[in-house]
Order: sequence, then C-alpha cells, then structure tokens
Amino acid sequence: MQPATIDRRAADRPDTTLRRTRLRLRDLCDEVLASYRVAHGDDPVSEADREAAAPLLGAVGPRRAR
Repeated sequence: MQPATIDRRAADRPDTTLRRTRLRLRDLCDEVLASYRVAHGDDPVSEADREAAAPLLGAVGPRRAR
C-alpha cells in the first residue's frame, strides 16, 4: 500500500473574499496607525483631516437656531 500524499495547493479553501476585503484591511491599518500615534502622544487627526471634515460635519450636524 502506498502512502497517501496531500497536495495542499489543490485542497479546498474557504472563500476569504467575503470575510476580509481590502476596505476592511484598510480600516484596520488606519486604526492601528491611530493607536500608535496616540500611544506616542501625537494627535491622531491631522490638520488636513480636520479641514476636510469641516464641510461634512457642517452638513450633517444639527442646525443652530438663529
């Protein structure tokens, strides 16, 4: 009887495209970088990020009574 060999390249693998996408990986990387900056005492939000967020926050935030 010959020993059984397993070719792992041909083995069925679960579909990982549904579990992890590039977008989710990018979010994870952003979170790790922000945590690193906070741990080193740096501000995790840059001035460019603040300037880009200002119009968006103005559009979605509550309107002030005049």
